[in-house]
Amino acid sequence: MKNKSIIYIQLLVLIISVLMLNGCWDYKEVEKRGYVLGIGIDEPFPIPQGDGENKSHMSEKELELYELQQGDPRYAFTIQVPILPKAQIKPLGAGGGGGEESRSWNLTLLGRSFFEANREFSTRVDYMPFYEHLQVIVLNENIAKNGIIPPLDMILRDPEMRRRTRVFVAPDKALDVLKVSPKIDDYASLYLQQLPNNADKTSRMAHVTDLGEVAESLHSNTDFVLPRVISTEDEIKNAGLAVFKKDKMVGWLGEVYTIYTKWIRDAVKGGIIVIKSPEDPSVLITLELSEVKTKVKPIIDGDNIKMKIESKAVVNIAEITQTKHENVLDEAFIERVEKEAEKEVSNRIQEAIKYVQKKLGADIFHFNVIMKSFAPNEWEKVKDDWHSIFETLEAEVNVDIKVDHVGIIK
Repeated sequence: MKNKSIIYIQLLVLIISVLMLNGCWDYKEVEKRGYVLGIGIDEPFPIPQGDGENKSHMSEKELELYELQQGDPRYAFTIQVPILPKAQIKPLGAGGGGGEESRSWNLTLLGRSFFEANREFSTRVDYMPFYEHLQVIVLNENIAKNGIIPPLDMILRDPEMRRRTRVFVAPDKALDVLKVSPKIDDYASLYLQQLPNNADKTSRMAHVTDLGEVAESLHSNTDFVLPRVISTEDEIKNAGLAVFKKDKMVGWLGEVYTIYTKWIRDAVKGGIIVIKSPEDPSVLITLELSEVKTKVKPIIDGDNIKMKIESKAVVNIAEITQTKHENVLDEAFIERVEKEAEKEVSNRIQEAIKYVQKKLGADIFHFNVIMKSFAPNEWEKVKDDWHSIFETLEAEVNVDIKVDHVGIIK
């Protein structure tokens, strides 16, 4: 009897093991998954690019311009799918871009909604696009200016879309960004996705502007920014910001203003500031940012509202454009450098605030959020008129900078 029980137990264990080792129920070979790495959204453009009447282009035109059920095309949607058998890791120093065979497939369709276009992609590939590895979304400037809610609606709703997907804005075609053939990476989408990781080296780029942040800003009706990207045949640059008021882009913010916008937002992870030497204005001193902490609070006096910005920073002297260094270790010289740096940063912060107020009118510094947190009663009184109040809001800026390291100099 005991032997039979043991046999039954062994059979049961064997059956369970077989079931557990059978594999995932939705398992598919890597080569049979349509992994989408990037999405580009443009205005409708002639497909293919160039002479639309050229007979050699007609078959491609028929592929990419599908018959819509309602209306005319409003967007050109592009998805980037990796060609996995062609992926390769290049040895250091190897060339790239240019004449190499493409390692990704950029499929474009003209349509009115991304969901419809997404289903129509299935008429051209033998598997459905798979978005759980989506890395980047690139929006064309004109699309961004007309409002990003319509083209992103399905993307924001679909649970398959990763909330950590990075979102960018390009002044030219988003398709051109996805078509880049990077010299040291297989895919433009992966190359672009990694660029914001360098924010600890420079503050000229935004580093936290993913799909989740965009959704949160849109739902809370908060002005926000997205990174600006430009591209060549084999290179992408991420620097500067696209400024949004509600869901519409209202303009660009330059690279230097980006530094001090991040300074106000307490979002500086690293980078440099360049000042003139207090002893000789023709000599430039480059200071590396080691630590930056900024606090912003409202000052309310009756009907008058002012923002008090207090910032403390620790810097290192990285470089001085002169041949003599006899003053560098002198405490009096260091103090003058600190004062000059404080003056420079304070002025630049004021310039950035005034530029955004006068030219863009979008509260990308989130002064409204600060009002809600520190003065909720006053906020209730002014919230309906906040954008007009913001455009004339004064800021009191206090900056404290300390030099920590000066390097080793004989």
